[in-house]
Amino acid sequence: MVSQILPPGIVFHPSRIKAYEIRHPGYDSYSVPAYVARPSDPGTYPALVLTHGVHGYEEHMKEVARRFAALGYACIVPALYCRDDFLTVVEEEDLAKASASLSSRPNAQTIGDLAGSLAYLQNSSFVNGRIGLVGFCSGGRLAMVFACNTTGLNAFVNFYSNSIFQATDANPTPAGDMLESLDCPMLGMFGAEDTNPSGEDVALLRTKLESLSKTFELVAYKDAGHAFFSDTRASYRPEVAYMAWGRCLEWLSKYLKP
Repeated sequence: MVSQILPPGIVFHPSRIKAYEIRHPGYDSYSVPAYVARPSDPGTYPALVLTHGVHGYEEHMKEVARRFAALGYACIVPALYCRDDFLTVVEEEDLAKASASLSSRPNAQTIGDLAGSLAYLQNSSFVNGRIGLVGFCSGGRLAMVFACNTTGLNAFVNFYSNSIFQATDANPTPAGDMLESLDCPMLGMFGAEDTNPSGEDVALLRTKLESLSKTFELVAYKDAGHAFFSDTRASYRPEVAYMAWGRCLEWLSKYLKP
């Protein structure tokens, strides 16, 4: 049964935000579509790059960007499947396309596309120079790769990044082996019932971050599995989503709104 509890952050007046689509240069100068949501009032704001999960450039991710914008963040959501003849998973067969894209995409492309989003924010008159990164699911893993390969971020929130210690032919060095270069504080939030990442994966992530003396917090929520924050999926857990949303906002406020 679909929950009747409104998702966290969804209630705001539309006049409080501006939202529109743009394109910016990405890896190898490719024109990457992206969705921007920002406060409508004049001024400068902290900003966020949001990386989508396996379902791609979906309305849910744009809605999350609007929720952040209503709370004073300028957000951008790049369409990371844009080279693969689709943007978001609409039909069931699109999941196969998404999986193929994720397994074959080299990290250099991910880093280049997200660097383009970061540069767009850095060069925007409505951004105050403090920029964070928020990633979901496979997008959490891609965000981790990016956070370990750039110095332009002030904070990172990682929602249940999967396959963080899994090497592929396209990327023989997994995200979890790049952590020495992580250059910003990271909050990681996971479901205790998730199998990818598993509890063992999260424990290994903690051990690595501790050994490298990184600034981080990792949280595992009971009674929650993968994608507990997505109110468009059966995995949604309203109570956990609210707790995670609050912790996410606290982390971002600490490092982006000092």
